[in-house]
Amino acid sequence: MLDTILLAEMTSGYSDEELQAIAKGFCPKCSPYNIRYRILETCYSEKQGMDVHRVKCSNIVQCDWDESIPAARIDNGLEGFFE
Repeated sequence: MLDTILLAEMTSGYSDEELQAIAKGFCPKCSPYNIRYRILETCYSEKQGMDVHRVKCSNIVQCDWDESIPAARIDNGLEGFFE
């Protein structure tokens, strides 16, 4: 799941429900159908100072949603475990 704080900082104009959908891997504009988005590319953003994913809704016929989201994920509990 995406870090929702980073996501909210990078994107604007989304409701809390839409941000939660993006964080879970779904297109916010296709709600409530839970259509997944696909990652088109991952690149480093000078503006954000981090890697970002450029994503697009998988339903390319009916939805044209396209966004850049942070590539960072929340801690899964294993970071630093082996150090």
